[in-house]
Amino acid sequence: RGLRRKAASAAMPPSAAGQLDKTGAKEPKKGKLQQKDDDGEFLNLVALGHNGRTLAHARVFSGVMAGCVAGLLRYEGLAGVFIFVLVTLLHSAMICAKMGFHTQRHFPKAHDVFVNQSSGGILPFILFWTLSFDMVHIFEIRRAGEKAGVAAVLGSS
Repeated sequence: RGLRRKAASAAMPPSAAGQLDKTGAKEPKKGKLQQKDDDGEFLNLVALGHNGRTLAHARVFSGVMAGCVAGLLRYEGLAGVFIFVLVTLLHSAMICAKMGFHTQRHFPKAHDVFVNQSSGGILPFILFWTLSFDMVHIFEIRRAGEKAGVAAVLGSS
């Protein structure tokens, strides 16, 4: 038992006399553990999980937006994929700016906002890219062909 008490007391930060503040009163000196906690170096696993799920939802949203933009602007092939990458990076930069560029307080590494879950929006991107492209451009061509066919039938009789 005596060893456990010594080990427990050795693990605690030192409680030395603090420095003098502006009024002349002594402030308690912060230990290394308390200083790291105040600086935000310790990450809460529940909060990290929540941040990861929220980032995944944001990736899906950016994939949907990129797909709609690529389809409506009639981008095909690699140009559409470039739109996906551009929108995803722009959305990541906006998320980073919303956090005040202090990403290490919310994620384990600073670049995780740009790298993690980056492929999470690929499938929604492809779905909305093809859907918006087909609804606007292919059905528009078909409808124009039908109108021309109706005009040809009416004109021949």
